[in-house]
Amino acid sequence: MIIGLAGLSGTGKSTSLRYLNYKTTFIISCTNKQLQIPGFRRKYKKAEVVNKKPVGNWLVSNDYTTIGKWLKIIDKLRPDIKTVVVDDANYCLSNNIMDSALEKGWDKHVVFAKNYYDLIMEASELREDLNVVFISHIINAGTDLDEHWQLYSSGKMLDRTVNIDGLFSYILYTERQVDDEGNISYFFRTKTNGNDTCRSVDGCFKDKLIEPNMQKVLDTIHNFEYGEEEEEIADDNNETNNDDNILNEAN
Repeated sequence: MIIGLAGLSGTGKSTSLRYLNYKTTFIISCTNKQLQIPGFRRKYKKAEVVNKKPVGNWLVSNDYTTIGKWLKIIDKLRPDIKTVVVDDANYCLSNNIMDSALEKGWDKHVVFAKNYYDLIMEASELREDLNVVFISHIINAGTDLDEHWQLYSSGKMLDRTVNIDGLFSYILYTERQVDDEGNISYFFRTKTNGNDTCRSVDGCFKDKLIEPNMQKVLDTIHNFEYGEEEEEIADDNNETNNDDNILNEAN
C-alpha cells in the first residue's frame, strides 16, 4: 500500500515518524538532514549489504535507481520491515532537474515524470503487508486568487505528462494552527478543502482533522481495509459452531 503525506515546511511531516516502530520501519531520506526522531542515531542504522545480507534501516539517497534497488531488497529479503518511508520524495525530482539543468528541450520533463511514476508504481507492487509512505512538499499550481495545492512537481510539463497525485488513494495533508493565545497545534487532514489533492477512502477516517501520528494512520487504514474480512472470518466461525451444534444434536 502506498500513502502520501504532504504539506508545507514546518508543519510536522517528518516529526510524525517518531511514532513508528523503528524495529519494523525503514526510512529513506532524500536529503542529508537528520531524522526528527528522539534517539534516532541509536534506532536507525545505515543501510548496507554485509556478507551478502542487507542490514540497517536508514538510507540517505535521492537517486531513483538506488531507492528502487532497496525497495526490492526490502520486499524480498527483509520480511521484518513493514513500513518504508521515502522522506522528502520531491528531492528525487529536484535532483533530476539539477542534473539536467543544461539540457535543452522538453523531452527531459517526460523523463522526470517517468522516473517518479516508475518509483511510485514499483512501491505499489510490493508485498501486501508492506506500507510505503511518500512524504512530499506541496506547491500551489493555481494562482493567488484561485489556489490549487498539489504534490510538488517540476512544473506544468510534468503535470501534463502524468498526474502524480492521482496514483494515491490516500494523501494526507499536514496542518499547523495557531490559536488566539499563540499556542500551536499540528494535525493531519484527511479530506480536501476543495482546493487541494488531499484525499482518503470514504469512511476510513471519522474526522477531518486527526492526530499527526503516522502509526495510528497506518493502523486505521489497515483496520478499515481488512475489517470486513475479519467480520467474515467471525461469521465463518459462527457458521462452524452452528454446524457443530447441529451435529451434536443429531447424536
